[in-house]
Amino acid sequence: MSPRVRAAAFAAAASLALAGHPAAARAQQPARVPAGNPAAGAAAARRPVVAEDLYRLKNASDVAVSPDGRWVAYVVTRVDSAENRYARDIWLAAADGSEARRLTFSDGFESAPVFSPDGRSLVFVAKRGNDSAAQLYLLSLAGGGEARRLTGLARGVAAPAWAPDGRRIAFSSQLSPEDLAKADSARLRGDSAGAAGDSAARAGHAALRPGASRAERLAAAAAAGDPHLVTRLGFLAEVGLAPERWGQVYVVGIDEGSKPVKLTGGAFPHLAPAWSADGRTIAFMARPPKGSYEPDFEEDGDIWLVPADGSAAAPRNLTGADAPPPGVKPLALPGAGRSAAWSESDPTYSPDGRRIAYVRSIVGEGESAANSEVVVRDLATGTVTCASCALDRSARGATWAEGGAALYFTLQDRGGVALYRAAGNGSGARPVVSGPRGVLAFDVAGGTLAWAEMNPADPAEVYAAKADGSAPRRLTRLNDELLAGLQLQPYEELGYAAPDGTRIQGWVVRPADFRPGMPLAVDMHGGPHAMWGPGEQSMWLEYETLAGDGYVVFFSNPRGSDGYGAAWKQAIHRNWGDLAMGDVLAGADSVIARAWADRNRQYLTGGSYAGFLTAWMIGHTDRFKAAASQRGVYDMATWYGTANTWRLYESEFGAVPWADPELARQASPITYVERMHTPLLILHGEEDRRVGMGGAEMLFRDLKVLGRDVEFVRYPREGHELTRSGEPAHRIDHLNRIVDWFDRHPSPGSRAAASGGR
Repeated sequence: MSPRVRAAAFAAAASLALAGHPAAARAQQPARVPAGNPAAGAAAARRPVVAEDLYRLKNASDVAVSPDGRWVAYVVTRVDSAENRYARDIWLAAADGSEARRLTFSDGFESAPVFSPDGRSLVFVAKRGNDSAAQLYLLSLAGGGEARRLTGLARGVAAPAWAPDGRRIAFSSQLSPEDLAKADSARLRGDSAGAAGDSAARAGHAALRPGASRAERLAAAAAAGDPHLVTRLGFLAEVGLAPERWGQVYVVGIDEGSKPVKLTGGAFPHLAPAWSADGRTIAFMARPPKGSYEPDFEEDGDIWLVPADGSAAAPRNLTGADAPPPGVKPLALPGAGRSAAWSESDPTYSPDGRRIAYVRSIVGEGESAANSEVVVRDLATGTVTCASCALDRSARGATWAEGGAALYFTLQDRGGVALYRAAGNGSGARPVVSGPRGVLAFDVAGGTLAWAEMNPADPAEVYAAKADGSAPRRLTRLNDELLAGLQLQPYEELGYAAPDGTRIQGWVVRPADFRPGMPLAVDMHGGPHAMWGPGEQSMWLEYETLAGDGYVVFFSNPRGSDGYGAAWKQAIHRNWGDLAMGDVLAGADSVIARAWADRNRQYLTGGSYAGFLTAWMIGHTDRFKAAASQRGVYDMATWYGTANTWRLYESEFGAVPWADPELARQASPITYVERMHTPLLILHGEEDRRVGMGGAEMLFRDLKVLGRDVEFVRYPREGHELTRSGEPAHRIDHLNRIVDWFDRHPSPGSRAAASGGR
């Protein structure tokens, strides 16, 4: 794109940025919108996509279907450009597509709507007004009016689930060991006890009595968080330090004045509550240590059952006796309790109460590359049937329907996220929504199936169909006005051969003014076991922006990717670099062989594992004119010691760095830094604890000392999710810097070099 055209595209996007502001959105949006309205901007002149279009892009998520199948609730996320933040509101659409209307106007952050069993109310999670953390809110759909807050727990709530009687709601909340010690064996004393630990910590030094001992002074300082006292193994959160808090399961009544009752105890995780059909029992996941070691060492979660009435009866372990999967080695970390196992999570009872479906995954070496499985357990016989195993794909999101006669779940498959239906006993799984698209969230009830969908032509909309997937209809038109004025480019599938002959699936996005020999941008996915394709929503804006700037964009799923079976994912075990690099470069060569791109103008980028792969590749080839490495892993020993994903190294490499330092050295891109001559842009969130900052600083320092062309961009306040949920202005800056870096490094004599940029 020429500077003039790009400037015009930016101006067009920026002039409409305030469409994301809540006041503007409310003024422009009527209370009730016919879902079939044509896009208002259809007549507008089309322009290339630019990063600033994030300000107008809306996303749909958190889909819920009413029990009678007539209504679909969902969450719409939009950008508040004036405040540089996101706002999430709950909407309601008729399942026949006749109307859609906004339900909440709090300008807060709302999520997880769930219909009551009679369909007359919604419970949801929101942080509103003076809430210090997200709480449960109840909204009457029959009587209207404002939502009523049900909880006031200091550390918030998550995962609401209605009891079958419609009078109670289960949920989870985080507690510290101090909070747990203040509670009795079964109950917290109302909401106030949940805040006790926080209030004591805030008091800090002020709580000291005159003449306090040294030990008391030190304890008070640590309680106030100044300094931070670290004692736990899992001391890093996604951003900053992880407090020692553990999820607990609660029940609260919907009547005015009801207080939450805590059903679980113990300083270890208790998550994802689910009700039995008779309302007497709640299933949940818990991960108590199996030996005399701290909870952070434990990875083996089980499904537990507890009485829902808050009695003192101890929870019962439903899955703890299951035999571990055959042939799996324990993880390499020394210490007690390191054994192979199944870890189970996300339980859900069948409507008749006779079965529980849940997700299980292995604990042990290679766990990160293994498929997660949806299984069904018969509670009378103990028989376990795997609903997804024959598909050889990772599955999740088990949801019952049709009175328990059917079980639905999603799985990643060859660039798309498909929705499958199995019989209630877990047999005969078949796709009901599939193809080159992604099911982002779904629900099914009352004969209606609804889902939020990503596809390249419409990156986030809500659809509904009959329970078998037939008669689909679109319920929302969130982005029609924006997309009507943009030059969207399709994803073109490209199959090609790797150096060893293995067939690889990739895609190309060509510019609107495509002509042979344009510059090539090679974009790679992270994970390492992620999957890209038409079903991946997070990359849509990046692909279209690069294409809008005049690049032929190529991306693929090399070996190691999800969506092609367990063996495909496991192919890069103990070697993250060589095989994946060969698969990616073969794809770039295939694009060039078609004369779609210029061999002398190739560019490279990727984030997380693909940040690793970007640095690895420029340490092994000089074919790229410039590269941009995003939030990557560059030194294995540093990553293991400074990140919260250190267990991933054990799983992927079957070792710990000090036990096999040569493996760690050979597997680190920074080992090959002297070979790196490609101009490199390093981008990283300053609060990124998933991979740590140390490796990025090391790589920049080394390249700078070597006199190489390198820049280091550090984003304050941002963690690893910078490009997906970071501050909107940072996301836009991040994408623009990659485009600008490529534009600034053209080949000598190219059109871009002569014009000073595209």
